[in-house]
Amino acid sequence: MTTYIQKLKNKSVRNAEMKLSKHRELGIKSPYNVFEVADFLDTIKNSDSNNSQAETIFFSVNMN
Repeated sequence: MTTYIQKLKNKSVRNAEMKLSKHRELGIKSPYNVFEVADFLDTIKNSDSNNSQAETIFFSVNMN
């Protein structure tokens, strides 16, 4: 179950990175508005912090 959830998170991050890349290429002609781009950036930035938090929590539970 956790591997499935991890794959979903990775897929959402890859999609956000792809859409952000498309936005950069198209510039003004991009179909994405400011709020969507901010959501893409949040998805990418929060994925790194969530992974490290989950690992530390599980590590501490395993040590007890």
